[in-house]
Amino acid sequence: MKVSDPVRDLFDAKPEMARCPHLAYVSMRRQAAPQWIERIQAYALTRYEDIVEVLRAPEKFSSVMASGPGSVTPLARKLVADPDTGPALRAKAQRRLDISASAVLLNADPPVHKRQRKLVNQAFTARRVLAMEPGVERLANELIDAVIDDGRAEMVSQFSVLLPMTVIADILGVPAEMHPTFKRWSDAFVAGTGSMNLSDEAVAEMFDAVDEFYDYFTEQIERRRKHPTDDLLSAVVNARIDGETPLTQNEILQMLVQFLVAGNETTTSLLTSVMFTLLTNPELAAAVRADLDLVPKVVEEVLRLESPVQGIFRTANEDVEIGGVTIPKGTNLYLVYGSGNRDEQAFHDPDRLLVDRASEGPHLAFGKGEHFCLGAPIARLETRVGITTWLRRTKEITLDIDPDDVEYLPSFAQHGIVRLPLRFTPA
Repeated sequence: MKVSDPVRDLFDAKPEMARCPHLAYVSMRRQAAPQWIERIQAYALTRYEDIVEVLRAPEKFSSVMASGPGSVTPLARKLVADPDTGPALRAKAQRRLDISASAVLLNADPPVHKRQRKLVNQAFTARRVLAMEPGVERLANELIDAVIDDGRAEMVSQFSVLLPMTVIADILGVPAEMHPTFKRWSDAFVAGTGSMNLSDEAVAEMFDAVDEFYDYFTEQIERRRKHPTDDLLSAVVNARIDGETPLTQNEILQMLVQFLVAGNETTTSLLTSVMFTLLTNPELAAAVRADLDLVPKVVEEVLRLESPVQGIFRTANEDVEIGGVTIPKGTNLYLVYGSGNRDEQAFHDPDRLLVDRASEGPHLAFGKGEHFCLGAPIARLETRVGITTWLRRTKEITLDIDPDDVEYLPSFAQHGIVRLPLRFTPA
């Protein structure tokens, strides 16, 4: 009989490990030292202190391949190098390589990252985020209006996808009739992240969608240069700081990809995970209904316990020792946020949701240091408003599915629920 190996099953994205990767994480943390994972050709770092050490030293650890070997750019590189790749697909893959040659934000290192961050920060001011709240609340109510009389809904497709997707589409100036296309583009950019088993057909569909995205926003960038409007795209296109070179077209396209994914997929997973957590913890749900000011605290704990981004990659710029292991220059590291967030050495009773963890260090769900997630305030806003609106509009919400039957994304790097049927009683 073949003995199950939780670490191998995790990186093969087996369903049981996608649902609950923590058995594998515990096993890896017990080894303490970074563990070489052949499947992803990287050392996995699972201890909080080791992860933080890497995140605090961008001069030693490059972000050049932050999304890992299954993401769009590495796939494009393989397609271009493969003599059997057809000419149409090769051209699309080469376009991706040409555009992604400009390292941007997530995969940019100092000093390039610092310049880009300074420029794009102008588009993510506290004033701009604060001004979004009434619109987010209005949208949340509209989405619930569409299902409230039914007494049942599928949380992911009817709410968790639509809320952040509509918000990011609106602030990028994408018209409502294009929202389904916008979602398809977003799915394409994350299809390979954390999944090493894409079919040839899936890869071709991915690059079709990527090409459409570039076509659409190349035209929109040119329009905003000539005729700026009050949206995020115009703010990015026309960002200027004395002494700094304006963002190039390829930099802007790459930023838009990151806004699309970070402003959509991760918040979808977070919203759904918060709802699932409440519905599988009745005492917690009752406490939160009695005091809605607890919602932000629950959101932070769900970010820690069920991080939508389970890990991110770095590359050693020099020979370096971590946890007693010498990591050669040029070697990839996989920083397992999902494990660090449950590290017994960093958090008391780490597997429990405790709404008051003020005395402990911050979780890693949004990263740390100079690459801390630019969109974190928006994700927190959308989740707080979305969950609060559901609780205000209902007397009771229950799962319309056995919790053990809930399916998770088939990925070691992304963590989220695929489908969550609900039943509820309107308030």
